[in-house]
Amino acid sequence: MFIPIQKILPKAIAQLKMTRQTRAALICEKYRKLAPTLVHQEALKFTSPLFFRNKILIINVVNSAWAGHLAKCKPDLIKAINGALGHVEIKDLKTRLDERVYTE
Repeated sequence: MFIPIQKILPKAIAQLKMTRQTRAALICEKYRKLAPTLVHQEALKFTSPLFFRNKILIINVVNSAWAGHLAKCKPDLIKAINGALGHVEIKDLKTRLDERVYTE
């Protein structure tokens, strides 16, 4: 009998007591997948998910222009990420300025 990995993986992660770290990594990965479609095609060149803690996703941005752009897209990003996860996980999205984010 075939059992989909989607059913096995959450139990394995819980048994290894990695749920918080795994959830944070999953949320950051959802940002990476959705940002180019919701924010801008080149969003990942100028923004990068830093961490997820206390239901807040922190995104590094290269300058204040990108911080402003993310602020405009914030409701859509939160809704899309939570929708992709199937439940409300993110309550807020904040930015942190870090010029080193930029990658050519």
